[in-house]
Amino acid sequence: MDILNYGDCIKNGNYKLHSKFNSVHNYTNDLEIVSLVSAKIGNGPNNVVLNKLPYLAEQTLLVSDHTLTIGNTALQIVQSEPRIEENIIINNKSHLLSTTEILMDEISDKMSPKSLGFLLFPANKIFFQTSFEKAFVFHVKKAVQNISLEELPSIAKNMRGVGFGLTPSGDDFNCGILYALNYLNEIISKDFSEIIEECYLSSIGNNLISNTFLKFACSNNYYENFYGLLKALKQNNKNVISHFTNKIIDSGHTSGSDMLTGFILTLKGVLND
Repeated sequence: MDILNYGDCIKNGNYKLHSKFNSVHNYTNDLEIVSLVSAKIGNGPNNVVLNKLPYLAEQTLLVSDHTLTIGNTALQIVQSEPRIEENIIINNKSHLLSTTEILMDEISDKMSPKSLGFLLFPANKIFFQTSFEKAFVFHVKKAVQNISLEELPSIAKNMRGVGFGLTPSGDDFNCGILYALNYLNEIISKDFSEIIEECYLSSIGNNLISNTFLKFACSNNYYENFYGLLKALKQNNKNVISHFTNKIIDSGHTSGSDMLTGFILTLKGVLND
């Protein structure tokens, strides 16, 4: 077992097992999450990418300056090379809107059925059949019916904790809002830092994993697959766009689809506002 990549936001300390999935073992110190992940999941600010995950998740994780100890197995930490920052921002607003339509075309038949994808593709409401599911759809449509810059903190608050899964759909949607605002902050001659903070504070709840993703979205720390998608959109490389949309949508039950929905709707809403 070897470390392939080591996130740059991981703090030293003792962690205990929080949750286990096929490609992710999450550990917590009750404040932070450190995730042991397979190469399929990829790099991230709090991810330790291993060439092979333990078949049985160990109960403890110890992080020190030079060693990561998983149960009784000590691995040497070799800090990953800093990512070379590339210009992934599409500065022309009309070009960005047209690129967003390209992204929508790419994901139209890929979205997870029970995701918030119905906000982009109304026909997907067919996947919600029970009374509870229909009430969920009604609540979400009401919450996001008027996406504008001024309404985003209220939308984030109304979406917080809404939905199903380990990270509720509304929390993943709010991550998309935060990433979109950080993106737009690079191209619109207005400081979005205050509204980003408002949306972040409106999104935080009691879900530690959600809060971790929200924190990194607020501070504009990308996970590998989303960064790769933005880079591919900038380069207008359709094959690579398809590759990374598949990887994002395959992450979690609906998480990737929900985050992309929040990202796209926020871009379109603010640019058209």
